[in-house]
Amino acid sequence: MKNIDLRLLAVIRELQRTGSVSHTAENLGLSQSAVSMTLARLRKHFGDPLFVRTSSGMASTPYAAELIGDLNRAADILEMALDRRSHFDPATSDRMFHLCSTDIAQFTMLPRLAKRLAISAPSVRLDLRHLSEDTARLLETGEADLAIGLIPPMGAGFCQQRLFSSHFLCVVRADHPRIRGEITREQFESESHLSVTTTGTGYHTLERTLESLNIRRRIGMRVPGFLGIAAVICVTDFIAIVPASMGRLLSESGNMKVLELPFTLPGYDVTQNWHERYMLDPGMQWLRGLVQSVFQEERQEPPKPALSATSRRQ
Repeated sequence: MKNIDLRLLAVIRELQRTGSVSHTAENLGLSQSAVSMTLARLRKHFGDPLFVRTSSGMASTPYAAELIGDLNRAADILEMALDRRSHFDPATSDRMFHLCSTDIAQFTMLPRLAKRLAISAPSVRLDLRHLSEDTARLLETGEADLAIGLIPPMGAGFCQQRLFSSHFLCVVRADHPRIRGEITREQFESESHLSVTTTGTGYHTLERTLESLNIRRRIGMRVPGFLGIAAVICVTDFIAIVPASMGRLLSESGNMKVLELPFTLPGYDVTQNWHERYMLDPGMQWLRGLVQSVFQEERQEPPKPALSATSRRQ
């Protein structure tokens, strides 16, 4: 204990999480050389390489993996005892917040959030990552602070707050040869579809809902997220079902049009989710309030012009 600064152990935990010396340095507010020197000192102290380079980044040795498990348990105790966040000042804080969301957030929420941060919390940093099947664990361990999106309830120990309610639309290219100002159920079932297979969100329940309504969908292509939809729809005759917020963005390009579905689907809630361990954390309370206000601001804006009369409900 006399030969090592316990703060240096934070480098091991962050390097395990990122697998990158440069990302570790950025997240901890250090230089890359400082991280490298710290790692060299820790290797000497523990008599183990701790991390080795692989094709996918820096990977921990078995010894380091066990050590990190002990450090994580110790960190929870130390943070509670020595680093209580009894006060949070967004104007002066340089805290890094880790958010999980869908890729739609990069177009809808993130620009507004970044604008608000630049004004009220210029040094606060954000780390945005995708929702996944691992999101609940990340929230529970504190590796993620907040999860935002169409997210099913996560169970005991998790808190959920509704940000807004919305609905689904379908999107096609503006000059689709068979679909004009509206789409019939017969057209919907006969055309090929572009399907989004995101994980960790409630969007995957869409398939089950369509099946329960005895609605057939012929899948021509599956993509892992929403970012690739626009490029594909613009050059094909595919149909895609998207959240209304995504449909509004796609219609702004002029190359696509959004249409009401020819049947009724249940609406959905976009929520923010966190673990109850961090309910009273002042920084987390501030972040949740900021996110809520960003979405309220968005819903209060007048709707933008749409390409199709059937898309005005956005």
